[in-house]
Amino acid sequence: MKKIFNILLTSILFLFVFSCVREDDKIVLNEVSKGNISANKSSLVLDNTTPADEAIKFTYTIPKFDLSVVPQYFIEIALKGTNFSKSESISVITDPAMFTLAHKAFNDRLIALGAKAGEQTDVEIRLRTSFSQNTNYYSNVVSLKVTPFVNLKNLYLVGDATEAGWNNNNNNPVLFRDPVNVNKFYFRGYFAAGSFKVLEKLGEWHPQWGVNGSAVSSSNPNGSNEPAVFSIPAAGYYSFEIDINLKTYTLAPSTSGNVYPTIGIIGSSTPDGWNSDQDMVASTFNPHIWKIINIALTVGEAKFRANNDWGANWGSNTPFSGVGTSGGANIPVNEAGNYDVYFNDLDGRYIFIKK
Repeated sequence: MKKIFNILLTSILFLFVFSCVREDDKIVLNEVSKGNISANKSSLVLDNTTPADEAIKFTYTIPKFDLSVVPQYFIEIALKGTNFSKSESISVITDPAMFTLAHKAFNDRLIALGAKAGEQTDVEIRLRTSFSQNTNYYSNVVSLKVTPFVNLKNLYLVGDATEAGWNNNNNNPVLFRDPVNVNKFYFRGYFAAGSFKVLEKLGEWHPQWGVNGSAVSSSNPNGSNEPAVFSIPAAGYYSFEIDINLKTYTLAPSTSGNVYPTIGIIGSSTPDGWNSDQDMVASTFNPHIWKIINIALTVGEAKFRANNDWGANWGSNTPFSGVGTSGGANIPVNEAGNYDVYFNDLDGRYIFIKK
């Protein structure tokens, strides 16, 4: 009996030691060569007139290990001095071993990290090779000097075709900024017969946007070179698009849709989290365009939904502005602060304007 017990004990100890070795084998790797990353620029000024164009290109080599492994690779972006305690990670592949960032994409990530618009910022970049949350290998660090966009423009409607009338500070309807092309704006809604222009700042008449012949034109800050109006021949729903960089626009009849009794914003960034909606308001003039003014938001996520229920809800993955789709992703709120938030249930467009 004693002999059998000794055999069993020896077997258990053997299995325990063997399992420990096998577990160690899974997590201990030796780097044969380290990863490396470089950039084709050491400084750049991001340009909001070419938001989708390439701003910078990174070239990298992945590390080599003494075992055959299949890790994931990420380019990490951080502000200098933070030691990557807060970073933006971008998943990359190894073939080809290069990655480009467009002006707006780079700008959005820097603003999310706390960089100031219009100020040169010291930025650090590295390649992270990851096998699990706690097993990472890092390349060298590339240092850059990057200047983010100046503050994004917001545009508003004014004119007797709109509910604000010819008053430049009368709850003027906002235009919805494109999430990629920051110079392109949209408005789908009801217009009365008449005319309108576009303002850059509430309470100020200049600069204003209108037409000069068939092209979009803007006035100078001193009021000179004032453009003509956009015309609405008959009352109804229209879709208006304007690109203030290309100086182009379209204005075409559109359609209405189902009118919701209530729409609210909800999410971890809102005052009551995911527990209840923060009700938005719409006017009888434009019952599909909802707004909530001066709402305090924290860093987190948000969505829009109708009737305090998830049966009809909208979201997307772009901060500040975008096109919400039915049942879409949670909208990221990357900066805490007080916001005016607008949502159009006809096309799902939204815009968050920080106060």
